[in-house]
Amino acid sequence: MIKVLIADDHQILIEGLKATLLDIDDITVVAEANDGYQVLKILESQAEVDVILMDINMPKLDGLECTKMVSKKFPDIKVIALTQYSEKRFVKRMIKYGASGYLLKDTSQHILETAIKKVHDGGKYFSDQHTLQLVNLELKKEDTKSLFPKLTGREIEILDLIGKEFSSTEIAGRLNISFHTVESHRSNLMLKAGVKNTAGLIRWAVRNDLIE
Repeated sequence: MIKVLIADDHQILIEGLKATLLDIDDITVVAEANDGYQVLKILESQAEVDVILMDINMPKLDGLECTKMVSKKFPDIKVIALTQYSEKRFVKRMIKYGASGYLLKDTSQHILETAIKKVHDGGKYFSDQHTLQLVNLELKKEDTKSLFPKLTGREIEILDLIGKEFSSTEIAGRLNISFHTVESHRSNLMLKAGVKNTAGLIRWAVRNDLIE
């Protein structure tokens, strides 16, 4: 029996996944979490988990950082990203941090079952095989430090919207966070990028393949 932990900050999605996996005889959901810290707490409590279905955008500790920590502390546990983000930069970062699979949330039950079983058996599964080939090629050619700057999932999300010319007020409304929170993220991004203004931030993001 493959034991699965579902990590997502939307409880309705967790319930839907549990119902979907309930129909599969050799897969069972043994735990659920709404943020990355809960995932780590569950694993540290000696819970038996084989595969984690990991959302990327979660509060407190996002799926990117959580995957990195799980890979270091619990290397035998496999992680599959289950997210709404289809952009290559998210795929790259999840691979970098140790994920064995990457699926979008609109995936079918059959694909979800296939991915869980393949990853559990030591393989990898990505919904877009062409993306996997591209990522593997780029990882071989380029320095992973430049490909994967240490940004949180929320910072990447805000950076993407900045690149699409959204104002801080518009970003705040779109993400349901405060204007001051957006400005704080913007300042942190510029600090990490070593630039002085938004134009410099965008140039840095394009150069590092963080926005298109």
